[in-house]
Amino acid sequence: MNIFKIITFFLLIGVGLMSFSDPKNEIKYRCSNEEVDTCCFNKSENGELHKYYISVSNATYSKSDKSVQMVTRFFIDDMEDVLNSRMENPIVLGDKSTIEEVYPLLKSYISKKLEVQINGVTSIPSFIGAEYESDQIVLYIELPSPKVPKVITMRFNAFTELFEEQKNLVHMKINGVRRSLLMDKNKLTDTVKF
Repeated sequence: MNIFKIITFFLLIGVGLMSFSDPKNEIKYRCSNEEVDTCCFNKSENGELHKYYISVSNATYSKSDKSVQMVTRFFIDDMEDVLNSRMENPIVLGDKSTIEEVYPLLKSYISKKLEVQINGVTSIPSFIGAEYESDQIVLYIELPSPKVPKVITMRFNAFTELFEEQKNLVHMKINGVRRSLLMDKNKLTDTVKF
C-alpha cells in the first residue's frame, strides 16, 4: 500500500467518512489524472468546514545531468492565492501565453520554501520552468548532485503559510529504490536514505 493510500485511509477515518460521494453531497474531492495533489473534504461529520491539503512531488536522479529532477504540481488557484498574499498588485495565473512572466515569482517562492541537502551538502534548487495542465501548475526543479544521492534531507514548506493543514509529500526514486518524504508544519524536515 503506497503512502498516499495510507494517508487517504486515515483522512477518511479521521472525518468519519466511509467512501467518496458526489460533489453535490457533503464531500468535495479533487484529483489530477494520476496523482492527487490536493484533497479537500469540505464538511466533517458535524457539518463544520474541515480541509486537508496535500501536495505531491516526484523526483528522480539523472546520472547524465548529475542532478535530482523534481516535478511538483499545485492547483493554479492555490498558487495564485499564495503568491497574491505576498504582493501589492494581484496576479492572475492560468494564461499559457504569459506563464514566463511569472517565472521570477515562482522561482523566488520555491527558493524560500525548498531547502535540500544531498549527501550532507546543500543543494541549491534551480527553477527550470513551469507549465499549466488543466487546473494545475507544474513546476520543474533541479537539485545539483555530483554523486548519486545516498541521503537526502529536505525542508519543503510550500503553502503552509496559507493552509494550516498543508502536507508536502515528495516521492524519490534513486537507482530504482523508491522512498518518500512527508513534511508539514509539525514536521518541518524529513530525511531518506538510499
